[in-house]
Amino acid sequence: MLGCGSVWFWRLALRCALGVLVNANLSAGEREVAFVDLSEEAKSLEARVDESGEFTWWIPAGADAYVLPVAAGIHFDASRRDIMDWLRGRDSWDLTEIPVLGARYGDRMLVVIVPWPQYAELVVGDRIGVRYAFPEKRHNASPAGIVAMLRDADPMEVARAFREWRRDAKDIGVIPRARTLTSKIEDKQKVERLLGAPNIYLWGHALFSRFDIPNAKWVRFAKALKASVGGDLGAEILKRFDQDQLAALEELVKADWPAEYMTRPVAAGIAAGLADTGLRNSVGGSSESEVMRENMRSLDEAFGDFLNPLETWGDGLCGSFLDTLQESGIDRALLVLSDIYGNTVRRDAVVKAESFGYLVGPYDSYHSIHSPDAGPNDTWDTAQFDLKGFENGRVVNFDGSGHAGFMGRGFHFSPQVAWPYVQERVGRIVKKAPYSTWFVDCDATAECFDDYHPDHSTNRFQDAQLRRHRLTWLEEDQNMVVGSEGGSILFSDVIHYGHGVHTPFIGHLDPAFRDKESPHFLGGHWPPDTPKVMFEPSSVPPSLVQPYFDPTIRFPLYQAVIGDELITTHHWSFDSMKFEDVAQTRELMEILYRVPPMYHLNRGSWPDRKERILKHFAFWSPIHRAVATAPLAEFEYLSEDRQVQRATYKTPKGDVSVTVNFGTADHMGYPARSAKVGGAIAISGQVYRP
Repeated sequence: MLGCGSVWFWRLALRCALGVLVNANLSAGEREVAFVDLSEEAKSLEARVDESGEFTWWIPAGADAYVLPVAAGIHFDASRRDIMDWLRGRDSWDLTEIPVLGARYGDRMLVVIVPWPQYAELVVGDRIGVRYAFPEKRHNASPAGIVAMLRDADPMEVARAFREWRRDAKDIGVIPRARTLTSKIEDKQKVERLLGAPNIYLWGHALFSRFDIPNAKWVRFAKALKASVGGDLGAEILKRFDQDQLAALEELVKADWPAEYMTRPVAAGIAAGLADTGLRNSVGGSSESEVMRENMRSLDEAFGDFLNPLETWGDGLCGSFLDTLQESGIDRALLVLSDIYGNTVRRDAVVKAESFGYLVGPYDSYHSIHSPDAGPNDTWDTAQFDLKGFENGRVVNFDGSGHAGFMGRGFHFSPQVAWPYVQERVGRIVKKAPYSTWFVDCDATAECFDDYHPDHSTNRFQDAQLRRHRLTWLEEDQNMVVGSEGGSILFSDVIHYGHGVHTPFIGHLDPAFRDKESPHFLGGHWPPDTPKVMFEPSSVPPSLVQPYFDPTIRFPLYQAVIGDELITTHHWSFDSMKFEDVAQTRELMEILYRVPPMYHLNRGSWPDRKERILKHFAFWSPIHRAVATAPLAEFEYLSEDRQVQRATYKTPKGDVSVTVNFGTADHMGYPARSAKVGGAIAISGQVYRP
């Protein structure tokens, strides 16, 4: 603890650091402007860029700790050279998720807010700075300004200062005013279903799967299918098999026992046939869903001796798997399809999910657009529109070239041009089933573009407004609970949940993730119903353990700033079971930070994952239902090594505290690797150990 003399020294040092005005030209053409006469009252500091298009606000030297908006929040001593070197390893860090940071000087915290973060970035050199970098012809798209103030040294003061400024300031730049989860639930009651709900991606074909034929009957079924002739249903289905599916059928016919690598493609071929509305002569005016059901009934009539009961068919979004989840005790869940499933929707399954109180909807995207002529291995469903959209809708760079899309394929899609395609696609799909949620990939990451196309020129602010418009339309016009990748504060008022905040996409940050010989290899995209990249466990490369999975460095800045406004969890590439080496830590962080677990599931993976999922659900879900809408009021380190931590949430019924011991030894009565809940909650006093 600092003595009185030490406190006086630090205050003097801080005033010297902040009170000197320096206006020097640096080698990179950046200017440094010091922070003058700051107090607890927020002070706006503004600047204009020069011809270089850049301006950097450097945080004064001498800070002894930082709170930064990296990985949803980190808090570390400035003496940690490993963390500082790691931060310097990247040219810049994004500020659009939560545009606030803190630097501690003794007993005071300098809080810096960035009201126009779309052209700003966090940079780390000898010191930390906020750099504004504008592209060609966009130098004055926004002020190159910040807001700064001094607060007490508690790292939570960074969040408190931001919340107060956002509530009270007349001008908060492009940051929207807060719209809490409580108000969102009042506006749309179904949003309440997110509380206590694990986030689950469903995999497998909804119409027919390899589980729909008993193993003992698969070979005999294959022989019967192959023997189909003329206009038989089996012959019509076989016409729709691709070469791989036909080869698998040939091998299956000769097999002694049906291996999965044979039955998977055959089942996929059957499912594709059942999804074809031209498979049989259907009654005029029948809906796609009705035609598919008739196709399924025809298959049952033709091959029923080999098949399980019709009502159990399918995988992923199918009645049998929904029954399994509900009967296991999962009374709430957010179910997102692994793609848009435009041709294979099970209306009956969607209705059943609704009756169980689940939220269910497709995974959609309007971020990239590909050529309609692209091969199946070079494109994906959500990036397919039409030739007009492909030729006229691409985002264009200043030099006239197209702005390459995700993974360098195709181009990024102008949200202005995309708008009629959004309306058409969503309208077409919702006619097939009464979805309750819609997930739009990428939008809430706030990755917005400067588009120089003469027909749809936009800067990043205008691009963001167009994306916000389509998300608002999904909620207000389509009555959807809306989700997106990311959870930027710039979109926090127009979405209800976000994926990719608490474990962002980090697959590009270490080559070991892509090395097939490495224990950290993430896996490939086969088999289609259970891709290893999603389902196969891996481990974290040492270079990424800190800060992403080190609870002594991670800090709930995001949760303290806007955690009561929307519900956010992991990127779908890194579900709660992906990394075996940090699985316990992630479970405990989910409980402490009120973060929903995320799982990839289908009928095949459920038996292996069931026990862990249900144990976690039984403890986490009641806590989340109680605190999801509450502000995170306090966060404390209860041990010197930061392994024991406590979060306190202010609920209408009183404070609820969650205490976690991340360490390997008992401490202060808290068992090693455990979570304990206390306060105004029915399960107060219970302890959880992963």
